[in-house]
Amino acid sequence: MDRVAVRADELAWNEVDDQIVVLDTATSTYHAVSGAGVVLWPLLVEGTTRADLLERLTGTFDVDRERAEADLDAFLASCAPLLQRA
Repeated sequence: MDRVAVRADELAWNEVDDQIVVLDTATSTYHAVSGAGVVLWPLLVEGTTRADLLERLTGTFDVDRERAEADLDAFLASCAPLLQRA
């Protein structure tokens, strides 16, 4: 799979309580990343692959691979406006 990362040059984010609050400076839109997404966000900031994200999910949470794959795909789809693929 191609690498995926946040659009760092157009986003500002900060961890607030138990979530990541993201401002898309290009659209002036706020987004919130919570739950397992908070664990995945640092990988997305660095640039990563779906396989690495999946490994982080299954290594951090007590979840089977099939469920983790479905949840990861849903998370990536919900974050699509914040991501770039290389």
